[in-house]
Amino acid sequence: MDAYQVTLLIAIGLGLMELLLSAFLFLGMGLGALVVAAIQWLSGDWNLNRDLLIFAVCSTIAFLVFRRLFARPADQQAHHDDINRY
Repeated sequence: MDAYQVTLLIAIGLGLMELLLSAFLFLGMGLGALVVAAIQWLSGDWNLNRDLLIFAVCSTIAFLVFRRLFARPADQQAHHDDINRY
């Protein structure tokens, strides 16, 4: 089994964890793993440092973009009727 196939299975597993747990954390990680699998397939080898860096950067960017796209409007409102406000 090649490195990209293992990474692709990990990406699919992270996607399934997102569907089962609904934590909204594993979707970005799954996309990061998918990008790493594509890079491994294109380059034909694996490099641990490169793959970890690409995974971390892509997962963070995907998480921030997904948070921005799928944010609920109710989560973004400031409540001015706070009881602690004097």
